[in-house]
Amino acid sequence: MKFSFSKIKLLVFVACFLAGCSKSFLDLPNPSGLPLVGTIKDQASLNTASNGVYIALKSSAYYNRTFSLIPELIGDNVFISRSNGGRFLAHDNFAVTITDGYVQGAWYAMYQVIANANLAIAGGESLPPTTAIDQLLGELYAVRALAHFDLVRLFAQPYNFTDDASHLGVPVITVQESSIMEPPRDTVRRVYEQIVTDLNKALSLMNVNQKPGRMVPAAVNTLLAKVYLYMGDWEQAEYYASQAITGPFILLGTNNYVSSWNADFSSESLFELVNLATENAGVDGLGYLYDQSGYGEALATADLYNLYSTTDVRRSLIQVGVRNGTFENPAYFVRKYLGQTANIKVLRLSDAYLIRAEARAELGKTDAAKTTLAQQDLNTIVKRADASAADITLTGDDLIERILIERRKEFAFEGHRLFDLTRRKKEVRHIRSGDDITTYTYPNNRFIMPIPFKEMNANDNMVQNPGWVQ
Repeated sequence: MKFSFSKIKLLVFVACFLAGCSKSFLDLPNPSGLPLVGTIKDQASLNTASNGVYIALKSSAYYNRTFSLIPELIGDNVFISRSNGGRFLAHDNFAVTITDGYVQGAWYAMYQVIANANLAIAGGESLPPTTAIDQLLGELYAVRALAHFDLVRLFAQPYNFTDDASHLGVPVITVQESSIMEPPRDTVRRVYEQIVTDLNKALSLMNVNQKPGRMVPAAVNTLLAKVYLYMGDWEQAEYYASQAITGPFILLGTNNYVSSWNADFSSESLFELVNLATENAGVDGLGYLYDQSGYGEALATADLYNLYSTTDVRRSLIQVGVRNGTFENPAYFVRKYLGQTANIKVLRLSDAYLIRAEARAELGKTDAAKTTLAQQDLNTIVKRADASAADITLTGDDLIERILIERRKEFAFEGHRLFDLTRRKKEVRHIRSGDDITTYTYPNNRFIMPIPFKEMNANDNMVQNPGWVQ
């Protein structure tokens, strides 16, 4: 039997069950054999369905490990220790294949989010509108956009790979059919158009400014700013980043920054995934891979550690030690994610500041006033981390390069690094244990993941990425 996108719709029931759906919502004969149509009857059942969508984001194949790790591991921030259990070695060796289980897991986890969101949106839009229902629908549109954005970044070349973004993207799925679906790949331009449409729809529906663990307008504005940044639309990136910055969230102070990584819902966390004690990835989670009390086999590179000044508070999120006595010495232990239940911070206000800084730096090439504003945004993040840092007065491309360095320091281990390099068409310095460095020039077929072998076999309309042997 083929496993294709329509099969994912059944997983919404599993997700809802894990979220603790009400008895009435699942009180159906053989619910796994029925469509979701008709089961969303009110705000409570829509809220339950939305819980299932958020839970799917927390899969170890998605934000709770794979998607957060791969962009760091293929880049220059993270490598796998020589003392390891075999996890992600193909990525560490820059030797991923089309049968890679982690890649396949990420593909299906992201489309599970989309399938669940589609079903919940269809059910929610059949209800009489209320402010509470509108908010939930806005969240669902935003999460669907996020999943499409993550898919197109991981499985397709960046937006500017071709002049008109006409290269292969991923299938855009906005309606869940009752029959087997075998959708072709849409262009990257088409995927981005749908993402923008969904995010604007989300903003038009949302009416709650702060809702821990859920999408809110400031998070959507930041995500929309990031999408426009990837598209090279500097004006729109600046505008939406500004909208996020003027919202109800504020940057953490220098003294609170480090401790915030072991606390939930800081003042600058726009959207984070809640890892409850009964609802986390456990030993398969991101924290267990980094934490030395767990597997501890994902280590920071010395190259990254040495970027931080000794007075930069972010440096203390990397601890210098020795890995299992006889392996890496020194070893650089990541302290952003401790244990099995740390929340995953998906969107933070500092991202909005650095998005706006980069957009303004680009606009500053023809408008000097924008350069000054870009410097101010950059200095806000630099000095928050290191009060003794000198003012940054760079201009033009030098300013943009400095912003990218700051992005590397600020968002290390959060799943940004590879995408920041490729959208800027930069080489990737792939670093492994023992400072083994191999430089790969842009463009490169291996900067994106292959369409999984299982999907290629299930979908006759699917086309493999160039350079990957089927």
